[in-house]
Amino acid sequence: MIVRRLRILKRSEDYLTIKSQNWTATSANIIQVVLYGSFVVTGVVVGLLLVSIASFHSDYSSVQLCAGFLALFYLCVVGYVIRRKYVRTGAWMLIFAYLCVAGFILHAWGVNAPIGILLLGFVIVLTSILIGARYIGFMSVTAVILLICLQVSTELGLSHPDRSMLDNNSTINDIANYSVIFSIFALISWLSGKQTEDSLRRALTAELQLKEEKESLAAKLKERTKSLEEVQAKEMRHLYRFAELGQLTTVILHELANHLSVLTLDIDNLKERHRNSVAINQAKESITYIDTIIEQVRDQIKQSNTIEPFKPSAIIKATIMQLEKKLPNARIVFKDIRSNSERKHKILGDPLRLSQVVTILVTNASQANISHPKTAIYVQLGSSEDSITVSIQDFGTGISMATRQKLFQPHSSVKSSGLGIGLYLTKQIIETHFKGRVHLDPSLTFTQFHLHIPLPKQ
Repeated sequence: MIVRRLRILKRSEDYLTIKSQNWTATSANIIQVVLYGSFVVTGVVVGLLLVSIASFHSDYSSVQLCAGFLALFYLCVVGYVIRRKYVRTGAWMLIFAYLCVAGFILHAWGVNAPIGILLLGFVIVLTSILIGARYIGFMSVTAVILLICLQVSTELGLSHPDRSMLDNNSTINDIANYSVIFSIFALISWLSGKQTEDSLRRALTAELQLKEEKESLAAKLKERTKSLEEVQAKEMRHLYRFAELGQLTTVILHELANHLSVLTLDIDNLKERHRNSVAINQAKESITYIDTIIEQVRDQIKQSNTIEPFKPSAIIKATIMQLEKKLPNARIVFKDIRSNSERKHKILGDPLRLSQVVTILVTNASQANISHPKTAIYVQLGSSEDSITVSIQDFGTGISMATRQKLFQPHSSVKSSGLGIGLYLTKQIIETHFKGRVHLDPSLTFTQFHLHIPLPKQ
């Protein structure tokens, strides 16, 4: 889940970064377009001036030609600044250049000169596009102040604009009209630029939030990974110990089988001398049972996936009979509470493994009943529509709440001399081999384990 959220955040972050970069790149492209266009127009004007000088030898055209070359040089400087990634500085330089051109035109032909007025409006719009909406007010006020200064200078006789191309002289009312026009220019440009800046600001804010959440999720992922690595290392240690135990068990079984063979020969010799000895017959029977168990364990080690249909009741009864010999002081009561039709049901699996589970649980119950030797151990076999249930109950010392939390973990034992693998093996056998489940009854007045093994589907 954390990894999936990190991937989503990564895609969102990349999208916002690309969007911000695209906006910046778009602004730079607009500046370059305006710069190139200005350079072309200026170059055309300079070319026309050169033709005029060559044809008419005009001194007035020579002054304009010098101004044109100066303008071309200035535009080259602006292009160099932009190329060095100082985009905002280059934008201000370009706006200042157009403002100077507009001021010169208005000074030369008066504040009613249409070209000058249009250039001032273009400067306001250009400021909104290249710099930002927040500078529109400043540039609008600058344009109005420029017009006022030019008009006052004209009225005081400080400047003498050429009004031959205009029908009427300019008045202060013309300044007011132009101020309204500039305000409209400014309002339109401000609304457009403000919307763009707000979108960018929201995108940048979302990007910061996504980065913070990404860092937080990365820290959680690192912590979770470390925790999983610790759990895996712990499981590997347990598996290694079980592997060592399995190797040791194999060696012990081999040695035990050898000694049992020798012991069987000795008992056969004693039986020839004491034909009617009950003790010798019981010893012979026990040795035969142990030998059978050893062979079964060997077969299980060689082939651990033995699966066959069998009746659980028969296996449990046989296991209890052997446990009664092994645990003479234990009183084991077996009840099969299933109906006659249910008793025909068989389960799939290895009978020896079910016998192992019952042996582990009954032996644990017997050891818990040491202080209550007369208390019975109840083994009950029940069933439902899709499973059978084996319950082992005792009324011994019980299991504390602290121990119950880690009851099925490996190497966790209630007994001081226990290895802590009995209940772990029980859980593994029931869940892995029989595909069932095992749980402990929550009651603290007695100890009862429930084994639920599914019936095969018909």
